[in-house]
Amino acid sequence: MGATKVVRYEHDRVYALEQSMVRSLLIIGDERALLFDAGVEEDDLMGIVRGLTDLPLVFCMSHSDRDHIANVSQFGTIYLHKDEEERFRKTGKAEGLELVTVEEGHVFDLGGRSLRVIACPGHTPGSISLLDAGNGILFSGDTVSYGPVYMFGDGRDMDAYIATLEKLKALYDKGDFADVYPCHNICPIDGACIEELIHCAKDLMAGVLEGVPATMTAPGGAPVMEYHVGDCGIYHI
Repeated sequence: MGATKVVRYEHDRVYALEQSMVRSLLIIGDERALLFDAGVEEDDLMGIVRGLTDLPLVFCMSHSDRDHIANVSQFGTIYLHKDEEERFRKTGKAEGLELVTVEEGHVFDLGGRSLRVIACPGHTPGSISLLDAGNGILFSGDTVSYGPVYMFGDGRDMDAYIATLEKLKALYDKGDFADVYPCHNICPIDGACIEELIHCAKDLMAGVLEGVPATMTAPGGAPVMEYHVGDCGIYHI
């Protein structure tokens, strides 16, 4: 069994369930709680959640990369974006689970706290973020973080990713959120970093941003490059 460290963000009624390189996020309302993702290591996540809240629990995945789904079998009903369902089924983790698909604009009402689904294609076809406008928070999955964000391999689409970042920046500029709670690296972070990610993605695609070799290779052995603008980075081939 893996070791999961619990970190409490008290003023936001949010807990991080940290497992080495990745975190799942428990978001608590007045009547329900929602767990966003299921970790990279096998552990008793349901038991950990039940030690933090006895409210009815909703489970939702940001996307189906293997480092976010290790413990999905503990949560019989799984909410995920419709464009991620096929990809998730291919992991072999969906057997015996009830899959409920959602789209842009779906709202999880936790009682006194609402989380709106924001479709974020790019990192994967059905990646999502959850917008908690009432508390000024974006729960971003892998779409926004200091990263480096993995943008090579199965399902990655840089054009879609750039369009997603521009959509999220428009929400940030409008004041829908200020803070970002990502599933990797430092948490929370300022939503202003989205501008850096946009520049990083656009400049590497335009060939005007110099990268450095990453300490990994892509499937098949292709070299991976690491690109940075400010605090943000992207892995790309």
